[in-house]
Amino acid sequence: MKILISLHKLLENLKNLDFIGFTAIRLYLFSVFWVAGTDKLSTFDEFSKWLGSLGLPFPEIFSWLVIATEAGGAWLLLIGLFVRWITIPLLIVMTNAILLVHWENGWAQESNGIEMAVTYSIMLLILLFSGGGRYFSLDYWITRN
Repeated sequence: MKILISLHKLLENLKNLDFIGFTAIRLYLFSVFWVAGTDKLSTFDEFSKWLGSLGLPFPEIFSWLVIATEAGGAWLLLIGLFVRWITIPLLIVMTNAILLVHWENGWAQESNGIEMAVTYSIMLLILLFSGGGRYFSLDYWITRN
């Protein structure tokens, strides 16, 4: 029993390194949203037409909003600035991706289902509630006093 208690105390001390997990999530999501945003930018006309085919009004404006949210949000996540703020529009984009693109394909990522979009959304929720983490986040340095 003493071994389990000692191991538990050791594991509890890992909370001092929690910034590593938050930084890893931010770095991972940077690459996801950067690629998504820049891909949409390089195929802007097709993306706008597709949004229009969904019945969205002003598809060009919505295209720019999605691209700015994904690409700009990626950079904010990377440097850890306004992390909690940027997760909100990114979650809105992910919710729309789930409902408009992936829902009809089911769960599995292999069939273009909602699995990865839900995973990214969970990661964004972690950042929304916890922030970008200590040390490697500009938010930490700006607000630490």
